[in-house]
Amino acid sequence: MQQSSIRPYLIPALDAVKRSGQCNMFDSNCVIRTMQDLGYIEQADWLEANLDSYVDILMVQYLDWMDENQPASLAQQLARETGLEVIEE
Repeated sequence: MQQSSIRPYLIPALDAVKRSGQCNMFDSNCVIRTMQDLGYIEQADWLEANLDSYVDILMVQYLDWMDENQPASLAQQLARETGLEVIEE
């Protein structure tokens, strides 16, 4: 796969690594190994070939993605499920 086709899948792969709790996200070698272990082989290969971009991807693109995809808090989930007013946190 080329860069343009890997990039959309890189951020979810990074998120899977983060959620696994196996790595300090600044340890790129651990991140790459964990991606491979989790089945993100092409993303791991792309990241290994583009390590010079990793910190920027992690600090800008991944953080932006996290902000956009932040899960609802437990209080927000309960409010929605019970029909109560949803409080924005």
